[in-house]
Amino acid sequence: MKRFFALVLSVLMILSLCSFASAASSEITLHARDMNMNYLTGTFSVKDEGSDYYRIIDAAGNELMGTDRKYTSVYPSSSYPVFTVEVESADGIHDEGLVDGYGNVLVPAQYADVNIISNRWQAGILLTPCAADDKDYTFTNYRTDEKSFYRIDTADIYFDGVKVGSLNRSEYGGGNCTAYNAYLAVTNMERVRTYYNSKMEKSPVTGDTSGEYTQTYNKGKTTYVHNGTGQQAFVPSCTLTADEVLSPYRFEDGVLYDLQGNQVFKGAHDYSTVRRFFNGYATVYFDSHYGIIDLQGNEVLPPEYDSISSYEDNLMYNGFAGVVKDGKFGFVDAQGNVTCPFVYSSDIVSHRGSFATIKNLDGTIIVLTAGAGELQEHFAEVSIYGSSRGNAAFVGENADGKTCVIDIYGKTLVPYTDCRSMNVSNDGTTVLIYYGNREYTILQFDAPAATVSAPEAPAADDGTWTCENGHAGNTGNFCTECGAKKPETPLTKCPDCGYEFGDSVPNFCPNCGKNLK
Repeated sequence: MKRFFALVLSVLMILSLCSFASAASSEITLHARDMNMNYLTGTFSVKDEGSDYYRIIDAAGNELMGTDRKYTSVYPSSSYPVFTVEVESADGIHDEGLVDGYGNVLVPAQYADVNIISNRWQAGILLTPCAADDKDYTFTNYRTDEKSFYRIDTADIYFDGVKVGSLNRSEYGGGNCTAYNAYLAVTNMERVRTYYNSKMEKSPVTGDTSGEYTQTYNKGKTTYVHNGTGQQAFVPSCTLTADEVLSPYRFEDGVLYDLQGNQVFKGAHDYSTVRRFFNGYATVYFDSHYGIIDLQGNEVLPPEYDSISSYEDNLMYNGFAGVVKDGKFGFVDAQGNVTCPFVYSSDIVSHRGSFATIKNLDGTIIVLTAGAGELQEHFAEVSIYGSSRGNAAFVGENADGKTCVIDIYGKTLVPYTDCRSMNVSNDGTTVLIYYGNREYTILQFDAPAATVSAPEAPAADDGTWTCENGHAGNTGNFCTECGAKKPETPLTKCPDCGYEFGDSVPNFCPNCGKNLK
């Protein structure tokens, strides 16, 4: 659990004048004992030369968190936009905590372990010594090979950086926890599942129930109970909002409904499956094929694909999806255009977010990009860092051992360079190069420019209106010619987020949760 870093020397930050300046929007060079990138935030933990403690900086070298907290370790998560931190503690065990990618404390460094349940939920674990046959944790002194044993005493639960409650060992059950946005499900030692809200108040729903909702079928009608609160969902009396739950919609008999039971849209087909919406899109299944719809019910991709390989929670991330058609893999964009043709059998393609790789017969690696299709150059090695679900750039290595960075559209961000390692952030805007001898360079780039045409925006309204008697050009509430009152305009879209409802106005906006009544 604990990490040990080799001792290294002090940090001197200077503006660099090397060969990347023409491509990068900013560039700095640092000399540090240790440095690590959080791929999801593009920020860095740095242990300066001459310092025993870490700080956090952004890609421009700006200080986000100083060394005053005396963290002896600041290590990035590859799955969440956070850093796990450690301090020197009295017992050498309760020293771990969590900060976000910008240095804000989420969980104070006073725990033996931190369970990252989701972006919003974490558990800080307090231990007590025990016998070997009653242990939950074993720690080894690698100098003496002596082992010590501990069992869970308490799990302190944090939500959005605030401690909201504590569970004992029996209640916590070893950390079998699932987050449903603002609600948490915990399976205890007796394997009973309990739901809590963000104040750690228990839901009346307990037992073998799993998932966000419990479905009950009776006389041809389906009832949905929200397990986090015990209230019926997708009916007018439901008080839940879209930003509280994980799945704010249900699809039934060809219609998508919001939490209050309002019709959002009627689908082009009576899809047998509509998965959860992410980024405004959902995967659908109809007639043994997959497609993608948006929140207006439009079929972005008609259901004609063998499979859609994009991870559900990053669907259409960067504006593309990896799909399989007639057994072959390719990429398509949000307008349904094929951006990477269906050439290779899906059996030999390894798909990772916005890229896919194929092992060539000569041992090299073929790269397919979502924005530019197949790259002409083949690589000796390909590394896709951070979350593999939506990367906008990758690191390639040639036969000479030099490395480069190429973005989703096939543009070379960093040309082939001799270095020890090269890492790129998830959004493709930040690159960390380590040359050895404690020398690091941070390059910052503009976000990859999309080559895909965005949907045309609606024509602008000049704000004038025409009265019932045909007098145009009015701007106030009454006609300047005849005094007729301005006609009421029916609400067709959310005034906050612009989501379009059509003819039926729901009680709450299904996109942002605004109360429309």
